[in-house]
Amino acid sequence: MAAVPTEQRADSRRVVLLAGADGALKRAVRERLSRASGPRGGARYRLVSVERAGDVRRSATEDVTAAAIDLSIGGASGLDVIRALRDRRPDLAILAFSRRASTSDAIASMMAGADFFHDSADGSPDRFVRALELAVDHRVLTRLIERNEEETEAARRKLAQLSGDLVRAVPGFRPLHAPEDVLPFREAARRYLLAAAQLFEGDARGLAGAL
Repeated sequence: MAAVPTEQRADSRRVVLLAGADGALKRAVRERLSRASGPRGGARYRLVSVERAGDVRRSATEDVTAAAIDLSIGGASGLDVIRALRDRRPDLAILAFSRRASTSDAIASMMAGADFFHDSADGSPDRFVRALELAVDHRVLTRLIERNEEETEAARRKLAQLSGDLVRAVPGFRPLHAPEDVLPFREAARRYLLAAAQLFEGDARGLAGAL
């Protein structure tokens, strides 16, 4: 399992919001979660269950790590609930599930913002919890990539700004037109070597001398 980011919680216990599951599945999942121990001992999960879509928003507080949403939840479309949760909580792991699963349900739930889809027809709590853990892993890794992309974009904007200062200080430098012009060293070196190879095509000695 990937580690839960600090933006989600300081302790190791995960709060799971279970929305709309039938009574038998809910009892089985609750019992299964109670047997899962955390890295420091004690229960790894704390389960919060709600029956209807209107209760999800109130219950999806900042301490909730993951939400499992029944697509047939009462009061609204399960897909609408997932969309609302994703807009409100980019860090929240979301598992969509249904006892009458279809390929279109799975695709629609992922497009709505779910991290994983589970067919709960067999009522297996072990498979349910495994799907929940996969949803958590997917969200952790997705947020890590998003943060890295945000940091990379911020760095490119800053380098583009610094390049403008350099252009004013050193005559002959061409200014960058956009942050996308700022390249990582390896990519810049790759492009340089490719251009050099094309320029000295068939002249290995000339290429070696130029480099």
